[in-house]
Formats: sequence, C-alpha cells, structure tokens
Amino acid sequence: MSSTDQVTSSSTAVQDAPVRLSADAAVDLHLHTFASDGFWDPTVLVGYLAEHGFAVAAVCDHDTQDSVLEAIEAGEKRGVHIVPGTEVTVRWGERQWHLLVYGIRPDDELPEAQPFLRLMADQDARFKALAVDARRRVEASGRPIPSVEKEINSRTLMPVHVLRAMITDKHVPRLKEAAELVVELGGNFTTDTPLAEVVEAAHQGGGVCIIAHPGRADLGPALTAETLDRMLAEVPVDGLEGHYRTYSDADTERYRAMAEERGLLIGIGSDSHAPGAPVDPRPWRAVWGKALLERLGFAVDDPLSGAVWEPGMDPLAIVPKPEPVDPSRNPSPSEDD
Repeated sequence: MSSTDQVTSSSTAVQDAPVRLSADAAVDLHLHTFASDGFWDPTVLVGYLAEHGFAVAAVCDHDTQDSVLEAIEAGEKRGVHIVPGTEVTVRWGERQWHLLVYGIRPDDELPEAQPFLRLMADQDARFKALAVDARRRVEASGRPIPSVEKEINSRTLMPVHVLRAMITDKHVPRLKEAAELVVELGGNFTTDTPLAEVVEAAHQGGGVCIIAHPGRADLGPALTAETLDRMLAEVPVDGLEGHYRTYSDADTERYRAMAEERGLLIGIGSDSHAPGAPVDPRPWRAVWGKALLERLGFAVDDPLSGAVWEPGMDPLAIVPKPEPVDPSRNPSPSEDD
C-alpha cells in the first residue's frame, strides 16, 4: 500500500481540515539523520519512507532540528507528512532521560514558540562546544583522530563524531571507553536541561512531550509505574513511547497500559539512525498511536474490527529467548520413549 493510499485527503503540508489516516497507515515518529548521530540524509530518508508506503514520520535528531525543514520539504514532494520533532536530552531525578518533542518547527515565528527555540539553540550550541573541546583534548593527549573529518563529512562537529573517530583510529574499542576517556581528559560529551524547563517551554509553543524508549535501561533503569507517577507529580509530560524497536510484546503491553491508565499519549517509533542500523524505519500502525497523532493534527480511523492492539499484532516484535532448560530437571527422552 502506498502512502497516498493510506492518507485519504490531500497531501499538502498545511490543511484546513485534519489529514485523515487509515487505521493501518504506516507511521514512524522517531527517526534520526546526520544532523545528530545518524547516517540518514534527510532527503534520502524521506525517499525511503515514500518508497515503503509510509504516511507520516517524524525527524527527531538529538538536541537539534537542523534536518527538519529539509525533511518537511522532501516530504511535501514525495507525499509523506513529516512532523517536526527533536529528541531533547533532559535531566530529572538525578539522571538523564530523552524527551521527544513534537509539533514545533525550527522556523516558527510565533512568540509562544520562541522560548523553546531559544532553549534548543542553547542546547545545540553547548553540544557543539563540547565536541570542539573533546577533539582538542583527545588530540592534545597524543591521540590523533584524523578520521573525524570523515565522520563529520562537511557537517557540524558533534560529540558522537569525536567518539566514533576515537574508535576508528584505534584509541578505544567501544563508545563507552571513548566517552570515559574524554571525561578522564577533563572534557565531557553530554549536557542536558531540566525536564520541567523543557516541557514548560514546549507546551508554551504548542509542542507535545513524549518520554522516549522508557523500556531501555542503557541511560538508567527502565521506567517503572512508580517512577512515572513521581515524574508526573512534578512535570506534566504528555506521554511515553509505547512501541519501540527493542520491545517484546510484553514490554509494549506494559507501557501501553501505563500510559492508558494515566490518560497519557502513546508514542510509536523505531529510533532508526541509518539504513538497517539499528533497524530500518518501522511501519507502526497509525491506530496504535491514534491519540498522539490526533494531537498533532491528524484524524485516524478506528480499526474495522477487533482490538486496537494486542500481543501478536506486531510481526516485528522482539521474541524473548526461551529460558534455558536444566537437563537434570528435564532429561532428554531416551530412544525407548
């Protein structure tokens, strides 16, 4: 099914009436480009989305919106609705979180949008300054990183480019060790803004705030119901990502329930950073993120029959590995059995 088949109204970017989507329209609201740590060219990414029948997608680079306008323009030409977004590094409860903010264009001239755009410009500038400083410290320590120029590829230097170059040039084996070395040398590779400050500015500008990949534990412990309730008591986030590339059906069921029980929106995103890395964009069904899409100005049809979502509906869900069998408790059958 093509994206034009899935969208049952005009494909212009701004419309008087909401863009109507079928229940099974393909949607991915969490994609990265080379503006941050991805390898997708925004125009190439939109081409992929169009060729694979996506109706709606969101470009959400880390702490920058540098690719958003190019992606929107490409989407207008290819019939794919591109939602402006970004993945903001925030701090709450003594750790970092990632917050997906949708619905604010980087060229928005409305006064209400300016606090968020200023916040984004400040955070973007801080990340770029950290990258320049990290490169200087690494090279001054006697560790040349000539491959950083290839990593940058005529783009603005970001911390991840320095970290990747350190691996390519054989100074460290993995990103973890690269980041640790930068810190050891007196630098840093990350910065953040308080969650409450980002949410307040985003809401003032009409943005929608979704906690990214709450089931991942690499930034800190996975989000629990208790932690979510404490967060909501302090900061009015709008929702959480209930469908994500690493989730099992049990994970999706857990985070959908956590959102629904609290009246929160459910996000749907792959977190694709490059072709096949970690995954290609995922064709999530629009109805799985119906309330979020409607907040973003779309109208989503209900499914013709059956549940909106239930375990087994997503053919790409991660299937947990079976528990190892203890041979002493479950011996192999003998030839006589």
